[in-house]
Amino acid sequence: MSTYLAFFVKSFKKSLAYRSQVWLSIVGNCISIAIQIAIWKALLGSGSVSGVSLPNMIIYTILNTAVAAVLMNGLISDANKRLNTGDIALDLLKPLHYPLYLFIDQLGKSAFRLIFTALPTLLIAGLFFGFTAPASFSSGLAFFVALLIALLISFALGYLIALLSFWFLTTMHFEWTFIGLMAVFSGSYLPIWFFPPGWLEVAQALPFQFLGYVPAALYMGKIPGGSAWLTLSIGMAWALGLLGLTGWLWSTSMKRLVVQGG
Repeated sequence: MSTYLAFFVKSFKKSLAYRSQVWLSIVGNCISIAIQIAIWKALLGSGSVSGVSLPNMIIYTILNTAVAAVLMNGLISDANKRLNTGDIALDLLKPLHYPLYLFIDQLGKSAFRLIFTALPTLLIAGLFFGFTAPASFSSGLAFFVALLIALLISFALGYLIALLSFWFLTTMHFEWTFIGLMAVFSGSYLPIWFFPPGWLEVAQALPFQFLGYVPAALYMGKIPGGSAWLTLSIGMAWALGLLGLTGWLWSTSMKRLVVQGG
């Protein structure tokens, strides 16, 4: 475990080298939040729709922006780049389990973004637009669990798409599709409680909701009581199922590996 801990620390420290990117990320997040809040102000005004008011959407927008900052979606481009450059051959020679190494590497980057991007974004946006504590202690606890599930699912989905490069030698088109599906069905920009019945059923049947909507809705108490823990159980089932699928696909991928570059 000391080896993987060293990779975690290395990944965290490596992110420190890109300080200008950190500031740009914070500024970009705050601008995105300001634009979304302006849109919700125009749409909701001082009223509410489906029991959702402007203060609700301000909290929802800020939370979703912060959560998106720590997800492991960057794994797709990272793994694809290492395959195309041939660097993956060196990774596979290391005396470690490569999928676990990828997870630890991404976890280090997520931890860095949590401290230096997500939390500053929360503080700055909260200062300008207002931000409140969780609806209750159990809502805060459920949010924390949901965030962990979101990390696992984002890693599993990103890793699953990255593994497709072993067959197609590129993941560009899969990555675009993933980004599109996530933008719509994660509820990051439009909460799924605004979806019409048909689209609502589709969104609830997919794992993308756990990457945006579910953590924020739990924090706000919009998924109450027993429904909250049932939702988290479904999310954990998705995470374990997707991780199991990636494990099988990884063992199959090793038989088809073609390295470019080097």
